[in-house]
Formats: sequence, structure tokens, C-alpha cells
Amino acid sequence: MKFKGILLILFVLVNLKITAQSWKYSRNELQFGIGASNFLGDLGGADAIGTHGIRDLRFSMTRPTIMVGYKYMVTPVLSLKGSLITSLLSGDDASTTEYARQNRNLSFRSGILEFGLTAELYPFTEKTSHSYKIRGVWGSKAITLSPYFLAGVGVTLFQPKTLYNGEWVKLQPLGTEGQGLVGRPEKYNRYTLCFPLGAGLKYLIDRNWSIGFELSLRYTRSDYIDDVSTSYYIPSEIEAANGPIAAILSDRVLDPSLGTTGVEQNPDGSNDYLQRGNPNYKDAYSFAIFSVHYRFRKGTKYIPKF
Repeated sequence: MKFKGILLILFVLVNLKITAQSWKYSRNELQFGIGASNFLGDLGGADAIGTHGIRDLRFSMTRPTIMVGYKYMVTPVLSLKGSLITSLLSGDDASTTEYARQNRNLSFRSGILEFGLTAELYPFTEKTSHSYKIRGVWGSKAITLSPYFLAGVGVTLFQPKTLYNGEWVKLQPLGTEGQGLVGRPEKYNRYTLCFPLGAGLKYLIDRNWSIGFELSLRYTRSDYIDDVSTSYYIPSEIEAANGPIAAILSDRVLDPSLGTTGVEQNPDGSNDYLQRGNPNYKDAYSFAIFSVHYRFRKGTKYIPKF
């Protein structure tokens, strides 16, 4: 009996060690997700003065998103994920009743491609195998949920376009705010750093499969994802440099008599370049993504947790 007791204690200790270390045999995970995006920038927004904040989010501007990612579990509370996300961002002054922005009458869409690296923090540890109930029906699985927070850095490629005479026209080459002309900034880059922040929840189906939902916001270092940032510029000079379409798309005002757009000449001959965008705020966008995850396992058998 004494010998059997020793064997039982050794068996329990070995099982506990295997269970505690099982996450090391399932560190790698492949993810695929679909969802929606929304843009927070100068165009469209709430029926009030723009804020570049959540209040400016318009569900009518929601567009599709696809994500693939590969995650590595550093510890049970920390994982690193590399991801590739393709999406479409959109904004339209016609979506707001705020008179100045509606009269400005600008709109855009931009396909984006984001390469990102994020850290995921699991405050209650990430579950890699099911727990089982002792009370009630022996062996029934407990619901296994893993909430987490994320933060990281990435690079976003973008290409703003607008609809003109039934065709989508690329805006960056047109210098719609006088970019590239004397006294004006150079034409902006079509890539920017982005900084993801968000939270998510994972549900474990079995040892290999899980599903998740994630909400995140991307702050960027560009104010030109929508091709709008600073002030209007002289249409004739834009036309001379970049053509008549560039001049037309630089100012698409509905009612010029309101005096809210364009360039005004002062009595002393100087020009007053009216506000076209707000350079004090950089552009941002958000994702809501449902995902399916496959975890690669290797090297050992697993003891269920009780």
C-alpha cells in the first residue's frame, strides 16, 4: 500500500508538470479573419464640427476587411503576432449634415494594405486546452474564454481616389492642395506608420481550433489617407502644374457663395488660403474582425485539466 501511495503521488506530480508546461508545445498559431473597417479623418463624420474621434464614425462608410496572421506564444500571458490586413477605407462629406463639410463636397476611397506586429497581453493567461468540471457530469467541458489586450506597430500602404465622371481618379499625383508647388509642401508619401490598440476575446473549441473577435483602432502618422489635410490653393496654379482635373478636384464646393472654401484675395494683394482639412489631427481607422485560429501542436500528449 505504501508503495502504491508513492506511485500515486509521483503520477500526480508528473501530470501537474506536464499540464503546466503544455503551452510550450502549442506556441504557434495560424489565423484567418474577416470583418469591417471604418475611417476617422477629415471627410464625412458626425453632424457637427469634426473631431477625428469615435463620434465621427459613420456606419454607412463601413467597408470589408480580410486578415491573415501568425502568432507565437512567448508565455501564457504574452504573445506576438505578425499580420497582413487588406481593407477599404471610405469617407464622404455627403454623409454629414454639418453645413461646412457638406458644402465642401469632398469624398474618397482608398484600398489599404497593412503589415503589422502586435503584442497580445492575456491578464488571465491564454487557454490552450480545456478545463473539465468535477461537479455535475464528470468530464464535461467548461467554457474556455481568453480575453486580451493588444498594442503594436505597423506600416500601412494607401492610395486615395475619388469618383469623377464615373471613373476613380488617383488623387496623390494631382497635388490637390498645391503639393510640390513653390511655397507648398512636397507630395505626400502613400505609406505611413500605424499604431494598433485594441482588445479581443478568444473561445477555445478544442486543442487545435479556436475562434475570436477583436476590436482595434489604428492611429497613423499621416493626415493624407483621404487626400485632405491643410488648406486650399490657387486653382489656376494647380491646373498649370497638374492639369484641369487636378484643379477641379481641389475644390468641389456645392455653393461658392457661402465663402467656406477656396482662396480669397485680401485688399493688400495677399491671399487667404481657407481651411480644407485639419492638420492638427492625423488620420485613424478601426477594425472589427471575426477570426478562426488553428494551433500547431507537437511533441507530447496532453493531460486534461480538472
